Amino acid sequence: VSTSRSGLGCTCVRLEQVRKPKTMRLIALLAFLPLCACGGSPAAEGADRGEHLKEWARITEEAAAADGPPLSSLPLAEEWYQVTIADVPVGYMNTLTSVDDDGSARSMEVMDVQVNRGADTSRMAFETVFQEAPLQPPSLEVLEEAQRSTGGVTLMAYDQRFANNEVKMGLTFPDGEMKLVSFNGEKEHVSMLPRPEQAWLGRLRARLEFTRQCRAGATEIVVQTMRPELGPRVVNLTSTLMRIDKAWDGTQMVEASVWAVQISDVPVNMTEAYETRGATRCYRMLQMGLDMPFGYLLASLSEKEPALQSAEPDANRPLPELVYTMFVILDQPIERVNEARMVEISVGIKAGSSRAPVDLKLPTGGYQRVEPDPDDAARLRVWVDLMAPQDATPEELAETDFRSPSAMIDSSDEVIIELSHKADPLCAEDGKPLPKGHTNGKLPIALAEELAYALRQIVHEHIEDKHLSTAYASASETARTASGDCTEHAVLLAAVLRARGIPSRVCHGLVYVEQGGSAIDGQVHVDASGNVDPAGGRLTGQYGWHMWTQALIAGKWIDLDATLHLPFTVGHVLVGTSSMADKDAHNNHMQMAALIGNLEITVHDVSHSFER
Repeated sequence: VSTSRSGLGCTCVRLEQVRKPKTMRLIALLAFLPLCACGGSPAAEGADRGEHLKEWARITEEAAAADGPPLSSLPLAEEWYQVTIADVPVGYMNTLTSVDDDGSARSMEVMDVQVNRGADTSRMAFETVFQEAPLQPPSLEVLEEAQRSTGGVTLMAYDQRFANNEVKMGLTFPDGEMKLVSFNGEKEHVSMLPRPEQAWLGRLRARLEFTRQCRAGATEIVVQTMRPELGPRVVNLTSTLMRIDKAWDGTQMVEASVWAVQISDVPVNMTEAYETRGATRCYRMLQMGLDMPFGYLLASLSEKEPALQSAEPDANRPLPELVYTMFVILDQPIERVNEARMVEISVGIKAGSSRAPVDLKLPTGGYQRVEPDPDDAARLRVWVDLMAPQDATPEELAETDFRSPSAMIDSSDEVIIELSHKADPLCAEDGKPLPKGHTNGKLPIALAEELAYALRQIVHEHIEDKHLSTAYASASETARTASGDCTEHAVLLAAVLRARGIPSRVCHGLVYVEQGGSAIDGQVHVDASGNVDPAGGRLTGQYGWHMWTQALIAGKWIDLDATLHLPFTVGHVLVGTSSMADKDAHNNHMQMAALIGNLEITVHDVSHSFER
């Protein structure tokens, strides 16, 4: 946690009841990449935690003797935070809770940031809202039995806005179920889901439970809750005391407890700092930090105007660049990658990477096969072979999400359906006309493959404005605007495939970038240190983070990349896949989070022979 926040102030507006949501996700910030990588605070490493724990016990004892206010009388405030990346202001975070006449509490959290993606600037905002049943003192954190499957929540909502694109999600709890309503800017999608079996707490109750245990002197606190940006699933939020430090409280540097925060199944660590003394000890968050590969992200208490100003364009303030700086640089190029049939590489974690997972895992799927590296137990050996697609698992074959429309892959949209039928003339031109009146999904294998390749070509040609300023538009939006980056190519291709009865999913991972060019425009170049080099000197080759599509044909996943001028190349490394179903659309890139900035790749073999 930084201790150089002097000069920043904070104005507080008292509310009538409890507030303070957990901080804004691992910052969905990289959904537009569309990925994110974060980790714990490096300052904690090597610290004498034992001494900090003794200090924490002393602080707890002194605070208990002072007989501070109960949870039911905590003062409340609207809070503003300035968000910086590598000490550069990029936006703000705002939290607020209101109390309705019936006593129900509504908590809101907004993060609004801007960054550079190549030569383009992207501004994005994320908003989460919880509406919760009235909190009844004195046991505010305790739920009635009937509320245990709802967390005491009546509404949980999420809204993400990138440029002119907007995706919304709302979750309610009618009649023993969960009703998920997703909106992609064009239409709503409704899904009915079972309620979770385990008990959980809504945002306010989860915050109060943390406060209760923190005030009791706990050093590890686990709370079950939901995070709107991760979809309608219960997660464990684990907070572990790291140290006692100093943090800015809006007027001065004060003593703070610093906690490492981990969300279950999400390879992203956060740090949060809380007051240790006074009326709002263990309750008011002073700072939140994320250690990212492109710089340390810090949200610090601020006055409203400086926080808002941080999200406005300023020609004199260069913003962090989040695409090219995260390329994986190779020590040698992949020769004639577009003509190759097979590539063999080894993938490992960089030495000294503090954010990386202990065990590297990559999936076998599509044209990719993964095995332990015979020469290094810490690495994986990866083969990408265009003549050896992998079989789908029985679970994948039975999964209906690969066939169904969702808010992002809205394959039932009329424009999507119309676009999908533009492939028919291409099939006829290639001597493989589709039978008239054929039933979607029932084509012979050869015709299904021909249709899939034709649909890829249609999407490649349809998206004429290829750039990085669009971020995460739905398939129907992309079909109408004909613009976007690899994300839009991937979701649109998945949608037209489903519209014609071919199951599909979206892939995320790495793509080989020849001569340092972008997979979107092929013009920007990067040197070995990640610096943008418009001149484009001689480079050794590199991998950039990317998205593409897979089609399920004859029990095998076929890789298709609509951003390229050819169907696919061996220069892809698959990290994860997603159906982009509404229930998990916002949690589909987590496999990548811990890997960004932490991978190294060695090329072992390249084959250009298509003979079996």
